[in-house]
Amino acid sequence: MKKLQVVTGGTSGMGLATAMALGKFGPVLVGGRNQKRLDDAVTKLTDAGIEAYGKTVDISDRTSLDEFAAYAASLAPLGNVVNAAGVDAGGGDLIVKVNMVGTVNFVEAFLPYLEKGATLVNYSSITGYFVQPTPEERAVWDEPNDPDFFAKAKAAIDAREVPEAMAAMGEDYQYYPISKTFTQYYTRANTRRFGQKGCRIFSIAPGAFDTPMLREASDETVEGIRRGTAFGRLGDPGEMAEFIVRLLEPGLEYLTGVDLILDGGKFGMTMAKQLD
Repeated sequence: MKKLQVVTGGTSGMGLATAMALGKFGPVLVGGRNQKRLDDAVTKLTDAGIEAYGKTVDISDRTSLDEFAAYAASLAPLGNVVNAAGVDAGGGDLIVKVNMVGTVNFVEAFLPYLEKGATLVNYSSITGYFVQPTPEERAVWDEPNDPDFFAKAKAAIDAREVPEAMAAMGEDYQYYPISKTFTQYYTRANTRRFGQKGCRIFSIAPGAFDTPMLREASDETVEGIRRGTAFGRLGDPGEMAEFIVRLLEPGLEYLTGVDLILDGGKFGMTMAKQLD
């Protein structure tokens, strides 16, 4: 029996591309908040010859995610589960609820259903490498199941000193990068827990990809992003999907507890003086 592949945030962009690529492993369940976009995604997957299912889910709501995970487990044994849901705008409350609380919810909801050989993948972001948690933030992050985790995590970000350059990029940018630093940290924090079940967990840090989210930016912003890569272009969502699939194929069972970068060279070009 083929195992079920699950992708939250799987209705567009890299999430949908990932769902398409995972179809080689078995049936696919996509989750998202918008029913119409969900229906459209299922249609695209089905037209591609993939056995596909869709169910609405809000990862920031633990009850909603528990119901989603239970539904997934009712369809078939779980193989690979990928959390591609995330936001980069909408205010601090939304960013913390979706990117931080939502990541915790996703892991906690699915872990009980994962059996030996299963893998969980979180989407992080290259921006998570450009900020580091304060001691106060790490103390909060080490208690992710605290009932007051959202309030404490948000308060810790509010209290951090924001570099002038980052502040100039807008209020949302105070929250987005550190929320993705948390995704990387929390993924690593689950390494032993997953290993004890014979399962893997890792995260993927995309750079700038041609997605609906990025298309909302100005032409000037997008052009600046292109120039910040080694190839002078945005990534294609299919490249990210192929990257993930290769990491999930047999032969890399020792890979776990890490964050992996696919960013067209942005991080390397930022962190080291480039040679002529």
